[in-house]
Amino acid sequence: MNVDQHLKVANWHIEQARLHATVEEGHKCGCPLNDDYAKIIEQVEAGNIVDEGH
Repeated sequence: MNVDQHLKVANWHIEQARLHATVEEGHKCGCPLNDDYAKIIEQVEAGNIVDEGH
């Protein structure tokens, strides 16, 4: 994926997270919690995501 594609996917996920947090009956986005996403979550929780541009 290129930068623009990553940003579009990230924005979509942010909106899904907002809906999960605000929709009273529960929001179903259909995103699977697969092995790749689980690894990403582990890395973020461990503080291993660093903006190398700064």
